[in-house]
Amino acid sequence: MSAEEQVVVQEQQLDEFISQADRWGEEILAQIPASELDPESEASPGGGVRAANDDYEEWPKFYYWNRNVELKSEGVRTPTEIADDLEPWLAEQGWQRNTDSEFPAGKESFERDYFREGYHLVVEVFTTPPPHVQKVRLMIVTPQTDPDRT
Repeated sequence: MSAEEQVVVQEQQLDEFISQADRWGEEILAQIPASELDPESEASPGGGVRAANDDYEEWPKFYYWNRNVELKSEGVRTPTEIADDLEPWLAEQGWQRNTDSEFPAGKESFERDYFREGYHLVVEVFTTPPPHVQKVRLMIVTPQTDPDRT
């Protein structure tokens, strides 16, 4: 396969990865009712395409979908309860939690790691009590592009 063909294959893979991560991310967000969200904030988008190496080469690449979800300070559920409630739904969707890859809980947050079809989902729960912002960060990292995997 020529270098140009490899780039075309990787561009197609990246487009598919982006589409899948965006779809799954929106499905996860839909599990948090709008009535629990801080009306003054939106699920702030973040993420984007990144090179998958440190050599400043253009390829391979990966994509990460990222949203910070701010909850009402006197909401129905705490960020921890939202993460707990998401867990069985995520399992039904095919996400498998891997506690071995999770870091110990920090002073202000903890993370839960899930994997599905080469994708990595991080649910970061911020545990600082009100009046601080009550927040959950969701991030999906795609596999990296690979022209040999078609």
